[in-house]
Amino acid sequence: MKHDLHIGGFAFDLRPITLEDADFIVELRSDRQHCRFLRPFPLTLETQRAYLEEYFRREGDYYFVVERRRDNHREGLAAVYDVNLEKRSAEWGRWILRPHSLAAAECALRIYEAAFDRLHLDEVYCRTIAKNEQVVGFHDRCGLARRAILPGYATFEGTTYDSIEQVLTRENWPRVRQSMELKARLIAQRIEGS
Repeated sequence: MKHDLHIGGFAFDLRPITLEDADFIVELRSDRQHCRFLRPFPLTLETQRAYLEEYFRREGDYYFVVERRRDNHREGLAAVYDVNLEKRSAEWGRWILRPHSLAAAECALRIYEAAFDRLHLDEVYCRTIAKNEQVVGFHDRCGLARRAILPGYATFEGTTYDSIEQVLTRENWPRVRQSMELKARLIAQRIEGS
């Protein structure tokens, strides 16, 4: 949906995705090795523009571009979606960063700020292909709890994958925020020193 949430950070910001970002989606998702755990779909500028036009009409879906603060360089994408106002919960995903980006910790921190501080949700969960050990481990290190294993959750390119559902609750958000802010500040200092 079209939204106006801008989340400022130390070294990276989140801004609403625009139609002009369709080329960036194609660029990021064209590396099949880097995107091997993401559902493939046609990667043309036209299909991405059509997808974004549909997204702009969908409620409860907040799609962001991750930008480096000092020069507005696009680093990645992330979203909070399937917002359930009754349960005050949402999923976060559509997460992809440029290879070797340093934005992961701050991107996750800013997504949680959007969910808890701006959208006033009580929980945010993510569902990650179990074989994507790097991302599952990242969420573990951030302090998310493993809530469920989802057998056969995703099938693409002829392969069926189990997924792991991890969750962060409002109750645990202050503790996680403190730890993640420290990591994000250290990375920002490293970036500014380079």
